[in-house]
Amino acid sequence: MRLKWKIGLVAGAAVLLVGGGSVVSAMQDANWLRVRLVAAVEEQTGRHLTIDQLHVWILPFPWVEARGVRLSGVADAEAGAGIGAGEQGQVAPAMLEAAEVRARLGLLPLFQHRIVFNDVSLIQPHVALRRLPDGRADWLFEPPARPDTGAGSASSGQMHWDVSVSTLRISKADVQWDDQVRHRTGQLAFGHIQAKDLDGATPSFDVQGEKGKGQFVLTGQTGRLLPQRAKEFPVQFKLALTIAGHPAGLAHVDGKVTDPDGARVYALQVGGSLGQVRDLEQFFPRAQLPDGQNISVDAQIAGSGAQPVVQGLHVHTGQVELGRFVPGSKLTRAMLDAAKPDDPLTVQSDGQLGAQALGLRGTLGTLAQITALAQAPEKMEIPVGLTLVDGASSLKMAGTLGGGHSSVDVHGVLDQLAPGGTFPTAESVKVDGHVETASTLALVKKHDLPDLVRGLTLTANVESPHVVWRDLAWSQVTSHVSVQGGRLVADPVQAEGSGSAQSARFVYDASGNAPAYEIAMHPVVLPVAAVQGWMGAPSLMQGALMLVGTVSLQGDDAAARKRSLTGHIGASVVDGSIGGAALRTLLGPDVPLKGKMPVRCFGTHMQFADGVAQIDLLAMETPFLSLHGHGTVGLGTEALDLHLSPRVLLGGASASSDLRVTGTLTAPVPKMEPTYGGRYGLNIGGDDSGNDNCPTMLSAAREGGAGPAPSTPKAGKEGKVMNMLRGLGLFK
Repeated sequence: MRLKWKIGLVAGAAVLLVGGGSVVSAMQDANWLRVRLVAAVEEQTGRHLTIDQLHVWILPFPWVEARGVRLSGVADAEAGAGIGAGEQGQVAPAMLEAAEVRARLGLLPLFQHRIVFNDVSLIQPHVALRRLPDGRADWLFEPPARPDTGAGSASSGQMHWDVSVSTLRISKADVQWDDQVRHRTGQLAFGHIQAKDLDGATPSFDVQGEKGKGQFVLTGQTGRLLPQRAKEFPVQFKLALTIAGHPAGLAHVDGKVTDPDGARVYALQVGGSLGQVRDLEQFFPRAQLPDGQNISVDAQIAGSGAQPVVQGLHVHTGQVELGRFVPGSKLTRAMLDAAKPDDPLTVQSDGQLGAQALGLRGTLGTLAQITALAQAPEKMEIPVGLTLVDGASSLKMAGTLGGGHSSVDVHGVLDQLAPGGTFPTAESVKVDGHVETASTLALVKKHDLPDLVRGLTLTANVESPHVVWRDLAWSQVTSHVSVQGGRLVADPVQAEGSGSAQSARFVYDASGNAPAYEIAMHPVVLPVAAVQGWMGAPSLMQGALMLVGTVSLQGDDAAARKRSLTGHIGASVVDGSIGGAALRTLLGPDVPLKGKMPVRCFGTHMQFADGVAQIDLLAMETPFLSLHGHGTVGLGTEALDLHLSPRVLLGGASASSDLRVTGTLTAPVPKMEPTYGGRYGLNIGGDDSGNDNCPTMLSAAREGGAGPAPSTPKAGKEGKVMNMLRGLGLFK
């Protein structure tokens, strides 16, 4: 009987071949194959396959051409589970769309209810991979349960068909992905994808893709995939990256997965190296990766099921810029090591904070704990014990770290904290504090100041016996800092310096729709250059600026903060200097000062409200120029309305006139101002040799408080005095 079946099969094949043109014509519209192919794909994957046109040719060899091919993806939640073939009249989004698919068809397997494609070619397909918030993904197939109805028997009315592919070739593919669980999206173009021996014992793969200037080549092989995955599943893959044709990195995975469809027992070796971290931005342009060099990773993966365990780990890095996380910081080298799953992960790193070299030593839980943290970051916490080292001094951090909740205590003393640049330098910095957050991963992803203040709970006491900043020095600096409920409060901030006891209070409130600030100074002495930098003003004056008063403001940008500024401030400088640009702003463009003029004392007091600074006092005393005035400055418009009385000192006498300055800070317009009688005049004379206006002016600017006194007045030079008179338009 079996021999007769074989003879009949051969005879049937011969008839098909001899039939020639009539057979070709009969099979041009192969609806019979389309129906079976659609049913087989849905039975094996749970997805719906649609084919607009399907043709089969026998000569010169059996092959199939399909047009308008579409494989459905995982259905949207609102479309309802199980909607693939239009169960509720809706069609799930496509996972695969291809205008044309060609394949060689095995004829003999058709008599065994098997559809075998020996060589499948997809030309310019579009692949869209999605993972929905509930975890369902396009690459996870769930075949429908097959009812036990005696499948294959004639009485069932249906035949079970299997589909298998031996070789797959894809050219010029476009692949997109949208992971709504991890909130990651992307797109890659593939030059070619080739998979051989897919229905054999050792399938092999060759994938070449590119994005921008980046290219990658993935090659390797696995154990049997079709028709059923092998219980002993070896894996061997190698990934090579190039940027603009130059080698950029390598990665590999070797080993095996036992029972991949069941227990999944892992025995894998994973490793790789990368010359420049930012080369990966060619493939992930929105990753905002730091600038890092010479990264290498080696790991052994064991364990089983959904919880693989890192058996051993070695990570080494070269220099990595960390300025986006901590300004002025970078790693010069770092090493992470653990030999066994129960060993703590040892951390050794050296780096810089500005010009200061710092080291970090300690442990971060065990490899098993870190693996669990990576798999469930919101639920897992690991112990952390790290020490920030500066020579023989150290700052210790101990607590727990998790993707969600983290809690760390900080205690210790650093001999020096010198970030460099425009930052102050502090000696013997002592810190005692505690910091906690319920959303560690969220702060790592988004760590602007408002996010940090809203996401952290912190309390800390900070002390330093000596702080230096831009030629100013403070002693016994202390502060208590707290962050809670979206409010950062530094109160009090106390120090001794410039002959005065200084105290301040600072509040940054990010709990509302727009950040708000409160600053109180009783008094505070700061470098003038630093304050001018914060305000975005040019460097007009040099010296130590004493500030008193209280102000509040709010807003997301500088314009909003200026409009909302309220309060009062007094500012004063003794024994400083002023540049010619500042005098030309106040007195006009013809002031002949090119360098700097020494200033015995400078003082101003102003009130802020409704976007305007009301200047009650604006005064300055130099060896040959005395200036007093008042007026207003628009905080947003920078509009000036100043009434000034400059007086040039002529030995024991003086020459003065009244000026009105309008225009803006960048384009002032000074003009002589008439007296009450409507006349313009110049007053010459008077004995000023015994008058010193500095004490009265400084007292008003300091709101009655004490402060350093200016030096003894010195006589000016007559040549400069006459030049100043001419520059003010008082003499021609």
